[in-house]
Amino acid sequence: MAARIIVVYNQKGGSGKTTTSTNLAGGLGLRGRKTLLVDYDEQGTASIMVANAPDDSPFPASVVNLSRNPKELKRFRDDYEFIVVDCPPAIKSDAPSIALLVADLGIIPVQPSGGNLWAVAEAKKLGVKAQDYNPDLKLRTLANSNRNTSVAKQIFAALAEDEEVPMLRTAIGQRTAYAEAELMGTTVLQIKEAKEAQAEFNALVDEILELVDD
Repeated sequence: MAARIIVVYNQKGGSGKTTTSTNLAGGLGLRGRKTLLVDYDEQGTASIMVANAPDDSPFPASVVNLSRNPKELKRFRDDYEFIVVDCPPAIKSDAPSIALLVADLGIIPVQPSGGNLWAVAEAKKLGVKAQDYNPDLKLRTLANSNRNTSVAKQIFAALAEDEEVPMLRTAIGQRTAYAEAELMGTTVLQIKEAKEAQAEFNALVDEILELVDD
């Protein structure tokens, strides 16, 4: 069976794409699902992060950088159960558009600010356009911030009302554990002290599997 392809993208940098991609790919791998993390960013942030993993605790998913050859994504589909794609800002690259045409799910991480709302609106348009050619593509937004500020509550409440691109039930908080995991080349699921972050990503993996796993 061909891999399920999950594309994490946004028009704007700093929205949490790489954090989401690496922890999601690692989380799937830790559940025994053969997973490939595809780095589409020319800066290679995900690839560099994973390279920091210690020899005695390798990153729980395979990694490949396809920033120069984004169309090669399809050739890996028969070799894995899941492929998670970490995209660069779509405004600078056609890689997200290419990936969405063959994807099963597009995830748009959201930070609660005016600039990010514009970026999310553009990312939604990109995904909906891809659905014209890939009607099986599902699109979801992901709250990537604490929800307890008044601004965050207003923004996430508005996004939650969108029926065309629904919001995932799971939200990712702003926690130091995510930065620590990146420095260590690992996932929060492998850091014993990161209980809250672990709960978030275990819930996210569960929700993603509900959406795309047959």
